[in-house]
Amino acid sequence: MNRYLFVSLLLLCSVGPILAQEICVYLQDPDHNIAYVDSCAAFWEGVWDDDQGGFYTNVSRSGGVTGTAKNMLTQTRNAYGMVRAFMLTGDTQWLALAREALWWMHEHAWDESYGGWFAELDEDGDPTNPNGGKSAFDAHYALLGLAAYVEATQDTTAWRWLLEGYDYLEEVFWDDRDDYFGYYDWVYRDGSNPHGKSFNATVDAITTHCLLLELMQGDPAYNARLNELADNIVTHLVGSMDDQVIGFAEEYDIDWTPDNGETMTIMGHVLKAAWCLGRISRVTGDASLLEPANRLFTNVWEMGYDHEYGGPYKDYNRLTGDMLMWGNPDTTKAWWQMEQAVMAGLELNGLLGEDTRPITMADSSLHFFMNYFVDHTYGEIYENRTREGEETWGTTKGNGSKAGYHSIETGYYSYLYGHLLYHGGHASLYYSFTPVDYDRQLSLTPIAVDAAGLEIVAVSHEGNEYTNFSSDTRILTLPAGTGGIFLVEFAPNSNTLPAAPRTRPEELRLLSCYPNPFNAALNIEFELAHAARITLSVYNLIGQRVRQPVAADYSSGRHQLNLSLEDQPTGNYFVRLDNGSQMTMARVLMLK
Repeated sequence: MNRYLFVSLLLLCSVGPILAQEICVYLQDPDHNIAYVDSCAAFWEGVWDDDQGGFYTNVSRSGGVTGTAKNMLTQTRNAYGMVRAFMLTGDTQWLALAREALWWMHEHAWDESYGGWFAELDEDGDPTNPNGGKSAFDAHYALLGLAAYVEATQDTTAWRWLLEGYDYLEEVFWDDRDDYFGYYDWVYRDGSNPHGKSFNATVDAITTHCLLLELMQGDPAYNARLNELADNIVTHLVGSMDDQVIGFAEEYDIDWTPDNGETMTIMGHVLKAAWCLGRISRVTGDASLLEPANRLFTNVWEMGYDHEYGGPYKDYNRLTGDMLMWGNPDTTKAWWQMEQAVMAGLELNGLLGEDTRPITMADSSLHFFMNYFVDHTYGEIYENRTREGEETWGTTKGNGSKAGYHSIETGYYSYLYGHLLYHGGHASLYYSFTPVDYDRQLSLTPIAVDAAGLEIVAVSHEGNEYTNFSSDTRILTLPAGTGGIFLVEFAPNSNTLPAAPRTRPEELRLLSCYPNPFNAALNIEFELAHAARITLSVYNLIGQRVRQPVAADYSSGRHQLNLSLEDQPTGNYFVRLDNGSQMTMARVLMLK
């Protein structure tokens, strides 16, 4: 069984309209997102050029390379995906591939003459339009993979490049005029003639680097920049909504006057703006951002969301409210817009009081995404689906705007948000730190929370318990010469991250698998609300079943199973328990 079929095996959400749907399995048990992310990383591994380096940009549905371009966005987005795949699975091949992509990108895409990044590269890594203009969109996303890599490794070279790219943005793209501050949209190659402002230049700064920089560095200057970007969203994007039938104005001149020649508004952008306001509110404690976030969310919920099948619709004319069909016979939904619905819903869940709409949106969108966007034949996800999930235009897997970013980020944050923000439970991530000759104190903050919102509850180092950390400050202390793979378990502070009530009762709970990591023998504890027949299955990381399923009848209450894998190699495994109506899964690591 390959990785793609393993994802199909885990898709237990009901298909069809979502009106009577039980909570999607990817929220019911967020660990399911691990195998999904791993399968996406495996797909993109296949389009890496082993001879010259770099990921190819244009990729067919089946994973075949269809052109010679190796654009900068492809490298940074796929590197981001590989880092996140490592952080969920502990598979170091993904981290190694991310490093190769980022080093190749910096060598070929960084403009040594003027700074900034070349957008389009050929097979040899040469820019195809070296004198073309540069966009804030590209400059922001160039930092996406670097920021994730720094988060997972604290690598000093990647950190230097990250700051180099950030400083270029601040020097060339930031408009510091008091009344018009914000990022410009475009500049000439040499950084002259800045023009335009936009949704992309503003909100993508938060999703790609500003938030990560603030969380990792703790510099008040980054916090101030987040507040300024939030002000841009509230003052200009949300501020334009009174003049629209739906959505907001997305294009502006340098003085923030809306461009009425561009009338399209995109539901994914509206939701992304809401998601980012929620993230900044959690970090800064600014509750005033929640009202505009709610307004953005409500605008899509009431006017641009499919309440029967799930997921936001794509594009509208903001002045007339008409849906833009682009020649399609049916309404369409786009892969990245589905992600924004899931993320905005999970982020805003609990921030809007007792409002259940956010979690309903997250659940129904993730249900639709995992059932209809994931390609269970070749892996990864489609670009577009019809309203009911059928094939429509755009079945390719890679192009100038599509790579491994949105697909993997959906699974990565569904895992983290699902465990930490929705269930109020624990989530574990892998980190890899190279030994150095001095002591280090590393701050680990995987999601946007205030200083007291999250804590470290356990750490293992190369499979052994590690105790040199501060739980409440999330500081991991590494003495000189200490490095290797660390598995860090996080949990929310219940006083600051209240969990939403579950929408279905738990009949089956997997309580613990210990010791983890283990050597050949593993103890599995679970609890049943009612008597049931339990089936135990075990899979390796690539989805192969390594034990025939074993079934037995159990009474209500707590029980323990003993599992032996002494004939299997060192590695990660998935332990699955199934009572016929519910299923739960845990990832375990065997070290011999």
